[in-house]
Amino acid sequence: MITGKQGFVGRHLADHLTAAGWDVFGFGRRPDGTNSRSFQGEITDRHALRIALEEARPDVIFHLAGRIKSDASELFYMVNLLGTVALFESVLAAGIRPVIVVASSSAVYGHRSGKPISERIALRPLTHYAVSKTAQEAAALRYYQSFCLPVMIVRMFNLLGPGQSADLACSAFARQIALAELNDENGIVTGNLSARRDFLDVRDAARAFELVAKKGKAGQVYNVCSGHAVAIRKCLSEMISMSPNQFTVELGAARFQKNDIPIQVGNSLKLNRATGWRPKISLRESLSDLLNDWRQRVKSELE
Repeated sequence: MITGKQGFVGRHLADHLTAAGWDVFGFGRRPDGTNSRSFQGEITDRHALRIALEEARPDVIFHLAGRIKSDASELFYMVNLLGTVALFESVLAAGIRPVIVVASSSAVYGHRSGKPISERIALRPLTHYAVSKTAQEAAALRYYQSFCLPVMIVRMFNLLGPGQSADLACSAFARQIALAELNDENGIVTGNLSARRDFLDVRDAARAFELVAKKGKAGQVYNVCSGHAVAIRKCLSEMISMSPNQFTVELGAARFQKNDIPIQVGNSLKLNRATGWRPKISLRESLSDLLNDWRQRVKSELE
């Protein structure tokens, strides 16, 4: 079962697991017309969760449901923390003992020196989102410690790939390029281009989730990352090079984020040793697929 199955990561994970022969169920806020084996409800709704869990009786739960963006800071805690507690309490109430892989974020690490971050580094969350994910991890691991549920945490770094929301920098660039091509324009507005991030294709992340569920150790945390820091400027340049248009780039003050971290890069050695996982998809391929996906999406938006 995948909570948040209709989200960016959830859709790719469902596709990957289905192709690998898994019997996939979903739980999410919206009805899923593509799969009758999906349950609808809020992640904080224990009654809806228990019905879904008792019917599906999953061997593995991938817990991806959560808030990434919100105008109301309390929603981060309501969904990311209390939703996780509701899920685990519902698992106990349903009398099942699935492997539970919880999706966390590299945001929990906060500002670092720029050296590769391992899972042993102390957490320094800077935003409400990051604090809520830190609390989510602590709550999830409590059920491993107190009830011996086989819980594992994956900390995802910056993901890329088709279907990504335009709320994130590279996807926002891809959308602007696609719209400019369609309207014969040449302007792109950006935020901070000097920040360096550890980018990973979402399809590589989906493989990591499956391998952690199969080979990971209960109670452990695993970074899911490429191990390389790339300037956001390079990502934009790569996508511009894929377009026939000539672009001008303008910095937009509204696009600069408070508490922006200058550089963040992860260390995936622990994941590699435990599962044999390594990323397979290049940054250029990820950006190309993202841009082509937005070309299709903007055409659909205008039809």
